[in-house]
Amino acid sequence: MRRHRWPALAPPTTGGIAVHPAQPIVAEKDLTLELSAVTAFSSGVLLQFTLCITGVRADFARHETRPLTDPRDPSAQWSYLAVRILADNLDGTADPHHLVEDHTDSGPYRTTPQYWIDSYPRTGSLTATTSWPQVGLHPTSFTLTLGPSPFPTTAESDTHR
Repeated sequence: MRRHRWPALAPPTTGGIAVHPAQPIVAEKDLTLELSAVTAFSSGVLLQFTLCITGVRADFARHETRPLTDPRDPSAQWSYLAVRILADNLDGTADPHHLVEDHTDSGPYRTTPQYWIDSYPRTGSLTATTSWPQVGLHPTSFTLTLGPSPFPTTAESDTHR
């Protein structure tokens, strides 16, 4: 197994195909995490999440994602939803591309990060582990069965002739 990091890259703007329906990941009294979309492109897979937090946990989330304005403050730390992906023989962290967050001082905290996986898994499945311990989201793993890529490579197309 090779260690890998999926950087925060933008997906293509066109040509995607939905390959998995939305599914709830965690549903607790004051925290819900949903995999809201999985879209395949010829160059990879886009995972989109929706995280909603209320109550005290929402205050923790706002505190963790606040702008860090004093670089000399050693106590200033930043955290966010952590996503780890295991696809084929690659295992590692995926960095969020698009953060859409409520920047209110109170009420629910909502964010919709996207994670770009730069290749479609040859096995047709991948395992994701999500966590954010600072707001009480413990590691939760789930496997997505995507099936074969909807974008066959040239080599695969030639074998069917």
